[in-house]
Amino acid sequence: MIKNEKQLLALGFFVSLVVLLAVAFLYFNLVVSKVIFKSIIFGSFISIINFLIGLSLVKYSINKSEKIFLISLWGGMLFRLIFGLSLVLISFIFLEISTYGFIFSILFFHIFYLIIEIFYLDLRRKNRFDVSKQS
Repeated sequence: MIKNEKQLLALGFFVSLVVLLAVAFLYFNLVVSKVIFKSIIFGSFISIINFLIGLSLVKYSINKSEKIFLISLWGGMLFRLIFGLSLVLISFIFLEISTYGFIFSILFFHIFYLIIEIFYLDLRRKNRFDVSKQS
C-alpha cells in the first residue's frame, strides 16, 4: 500500500517508464512503425510536462490559504490547458506524427497523471489531518 507522496510519485513514474519501454520494445521488434513510435513518445512528454507543472503548483500552494490554493489550482489548470493545447497544435503543424497515436498517448498519460494528482492531493490531505490529530 502506498503510504506517502514519494512512493506514489515513484510508482507513477515507474509505470510510465514501463509503458514507454514496452512501446520501445514493440518499435525495435518492428511491430510499431517509426511514426507511431514518435507520436507516442511526443504525446507522453507533453503529458509529463503538463503533470510536472501541475504538481509543482500544487506543492507550492498546498500549505497556503484556501484562496491561494484554489487560485493556484484553477489558474494552473487553465495555464496547463492552454500550454498543452499549444504544444499539441505545434506538434501537428511541425512534426510528422500519427494523429491517432499522438492523441491516444496524450489521452492515456493525461488520465493516468490526473489519477496520480488526485491520489497525491488525497495523501497530502490525510497526512495533514493525521499530523493535526497528533498535536
